[in-house]
Amino acid sequence: MAAPVPLHPRGARSAPLVFTQGAHPPYAIRWYGATSLFGHFRNFVASAIASESVDTRDWMRPLDPGEMLDGLTRVLGLPRRATLAESIGRPLWIDWVADTGDDRDVSQAVGRMLLSEYAVDEDGAALALPRGDVLLFGGDTAYPVATADEIHRRLVQPWNELLAELGDARPRALLGIPGNHDWYDGLDGFGRFFRRRPATHDVAASRPPESRQSPKRPRTVGVVARELHLDEVGTAVRMFGNAARALRAFWRGANVKRRGRLALRGYEPVQESSYWALPLAPGLDLWGVDRQLGRLDFRQRGYFQARRRALGDDAAIWFVAPDPAIAFGEPWEFGRKMLAACGLSLERDRILYQCGDMHQYERRGRGASLHVIAGGGGAFLHGTRIVADPEPAACAYPDGAASRRLALEVPLKLLLGRAGYLVHMAAALLASLELAVGWHSWRRLLATSLLATTAIAWALYAIAGHQRAHPRRVLALALPFAAALGLLPMILSVALHRAAHVVPLLGRDAVVTLVYAFVAALLFGSFLALCALGGLEMQQVFTVLGHPGFKHFVRMRVSPDGTVDAWVIGKDDPLKSDGPWLIDRWTWRAKGEAVGPR
Repeated sequence: MAAPVPLHPRGARSAPLVFTQGAHPPYAIRWYGATSLFGHFRNFVASAIASESVDTRDWMRPLDPGEMLDGLTRVLGLPRRATLAESIGRPLWIDWVADTGDDRDVSQAVGRMLLSEYAVDEDGAALALPRGDVLLFGGDTAYPVATADEIHRRLVQPWNELLAELGDARPRALLGIPGNHDWYDGLDGFGRFFRRRPATHDVAASRPPESRQSPKRPRTVGVVARELHLDEVGTAVRMFGNAARALRAFWRGANVKRRGRLALRGYEPVQESSYWALPLAPGLDLWGVDRQLGRLDFRQRGYFQARRRALGDDAAIWFVAPDPAIAFGEPWEFGRKMLAACGLSLERDRILYQCGDMHQYERRGRGASLHVIAGGGGAFLHGTRIVADPEPAACAYPDGAASRRLALEVPLKLLLGRAGYLVHMAAALLASLELAVGWHSWRRLLATSLLATTAIAWALYAIAGHQRAHPRRVLALALPFAAALGLLPMILSVALHRAAHVVPLLGRDAVVTLVYAFVAALLFGSFLALCALGGLEMQQVFTVLGHPGFKHFVRMRVSPDGTVDAWVIGKDDPLKSDGPWLIDRWTWRAKGEAVGPR
């Protein structure tokens, strides 16, 4: 085993101006590219199937909390006591990571951080932070769709390479909850990774077979090829090819050969469903919930409400959720509804609310409760709140200043196609339709442009106002951008018609379509950037950047009295040698004074 890595506070050091992209496939998803389009298509199909009441959870058998405890004590080789902390007889260590499995190299860099052991200075004495006994995933195991193949390529394979190097044979437990990208595959990939092995209960089954040859690292693809998006085209072709083979097999009544169970070397899954409850320490339960078909279904509501009654109102809950209850300083509907479905409240109860989904780190206190977002497991970065916050977060990573600087980069990067060319293609199609309908008729062209303006205004409002927190401000910003985007093809056409002698060799409509495609991308990027700078919408703007930085995980120590100590460990640029650093340090208690930074 390698020596513990000395861990020092990050402090107020400046973030790097340039960040390193991965050099080996699979690469980070371009969210305005063909691969992302396939992911959204899978989401549409999965949602359509689920709307016909084909809910994967119908076949699940959620384990009783006592059965969950039996599974963990078996995997960890512990005597069975009333809670896991009592069974282990020492502080229990849990590693938390969420939103994993995007860029392969970044994913492996996060794995290297998580699988390391650290040493920190605590009250003048050295304290060891060993690797967790339990590895807890907080949703969205891989992107763009968490199929078994994508989980294998983007997470399991790069992490297993590291685990083979470590050679640590001590068994550890694996827990997880699904996010929306896990549900895009109907939980098939999720189940192959997180569902416990049938019947045998053999911990050794979680270890991949040894290979006489070291795994081959994927071939490096040059910068030029990547800037031309050749890797994007190849990935999209492969995914569409897989879908076509599945459709052909369905049409012929044949079976499709799928990847078998997924396994991280040395980690054993213990759950039987996408939601679960675990007696963690006296007076403290660990709950994992799943709402990714819109809300907690009646089975979960009954499961958690019954557990709440058995525990009593004084018990504390460590609530692991796929969505936040507070995001960017404002109430978040999905998390609030999950808490209400379980009969819980951040303000009334004692809750450690932990989630991913937002690819950032943020900690906020609410009375005796603590709300922690830690979604830095490998997916593209979501910046934190930029505008002034009446109740500032206790810690945010990256901070508002770094998030503001990154948001300002969005218009240019979208214009240059760094996020893909779907926006350009959609704009070109829109311009072509306007010009085709209005051919040789300025009245028809004007009417078509006004109709397009109305549709664009609705689309921009839907993009930036989906939380409906600031509807009037969103609408006020959307209308001028919609007018510019809707009327610009007509304006360009008129301008070129009057200056036809300037471009005699080119067709007017072709020039209008090409120019409009890039100007529209710039305008749309400016709209997203202003939404972020005004505090209206913070998610869509950062999808453009596909930013690989500010990755982190949380190492937690659970004491037998229910005290949870946490060290947030991260790197600004995961592919550089600088770091990792201690990003944040906090303590939350199931009894007594609940919240306290260290």
